[in-house]
Formats: sequence, C-alpha cells, structure tokens
Amino acid sequence: MSVIDTNAMERDSKMQNFRVVVMGTGGVGKSSIISKFMNDKFTEIHKETIEELHRHRMRFDSVSVEIDILDTAGSLQFPAMRKLAIATGDAFLLVFSANNPESFETVKHLRDEIREQKQKGQYSIVVIANKTDLDTEDSHSHAVTESVVCMDWEEKFITTSAKTGDNIDIVFQTLENKIRERITLEKKRLSFFRRISMPVMRLTNSETAATGFMEIKSRTRSMKK
Repeated sequence: MSVIDTNAMERDSKMQNFRVVVMGTGGVGKSSIISKFMNDKFTEIHKETIEELHRHRMRFDSVSVEIDILDTAGSLQFPAMRKLAIATGDAFLLVFSANNPESFETVKHLRDEIREQKQKGQYSIVVIANKTDLDTEDSHSHAVTESVVCMDWEEKFITTSAKTGDNIDIVFQTLENKIRERITLEKKRLSFFRRISMPVMRLTNSETAATGFMEIKSRTRSMKK
C-alpha cells in the first residue's frame, strides 16, 4: 500500500477554485447582478452578452478561494457553450425576471440540463427572481413560483433588484456558505486520509523492528553453535 502524501494535499488545498455560472434568458439582468456585486454599479443600457468571466478572491481562515463568475449568453442558440459552462460549474445562479413569467420557463429548462449533466451533490443551484423594482405580478404568482423552487425542487430562491441592490448581498452570502461547506468537506477528507495513512506507517515501523529482533536472535543461535 502506498503512503498518501497529505502534506502535498494540504498545499493544494491552500488555494481553491470555485466556479459560479450565471444563466438565464436574455434581458433578465444577469450582467447587472454581477456588476452590482463586483463594482456596486448599475446601468440601464442592456448589452447582449456572449460570455464573460469575472474573478473574485475570498479568504476563509487559512484558505484562499478564487471565485470565477461566468456570465453566459442569454440566448439558447449556443448549446456547446452552455454544455461546457454546466460541466465546469460548481454553483449556478439561474436568473429570471420577476415581471416576465415566461423567463422562468427558461430557468426550468436550464435546471433540467444541469441535472442531466451533473451528479447529485456536485453542484448548488440558487434561483433568482430579479427586477423586483419593476414587478407587476401579483403576490400569489410569486408564492407559487417560490413554492415550486423551494418545495418541489428543494433549491434556494431569492428575489433581487440589481438596480436598487436589494438582496444582492444575500445571493453571494448564500454562495459563500456553499464555499464554506465545500472547504469543510475537504478538511474532513484530509483528516480521513491522515487517519488511514498513520496506521500503515506505524505498522511498517513495527515490522522493521520485529525483523531486526529476529535477525539478532538468529545470530545469537549461530554463535552458540
């Protein structure tokens, strides 16, 4: 049995990468949510995004985490890019517009794609109802949507406004909690590897000592003869 190099694993764990993929149909405010979080800025002008990557660094105790925030195309005409984004994602922000019920249908399709590609437990999903400042829907409609997401899908649901900044911090606080969970699991994995490697090392030392003792006894018998 080979000895596990836990020191090397600990070095690798000092810097971790966590990719957040922001998805949804065009015009729901994906880029605006990212801009509000990263730079506290909002623009009324809508610019179609193909794909943009933003990097944000956070630190938890002794562990540095680089968060890659991938802003994806709103159009569903790029299946290859969408498939790659899902494959490389650790967490997904699925955004729809609170004043456009049809945009929630896109969220449904995207969630289905994620579930088809990723194994359970390998990803997190947060569903975001953005543009609450323009919301014209009745409260009953939102209650039904929230019930579907939280009860049926068992995912996190947050209402936001990128324009006013409402709940943007909660979105990324939720992601921070997910990162902490991941780091905790990684530490538990390292602790497990330490426990299974140490007995192997002690056994090896014990066997070496026993072998040396038998050689001494053998030489003693030869001298007596």
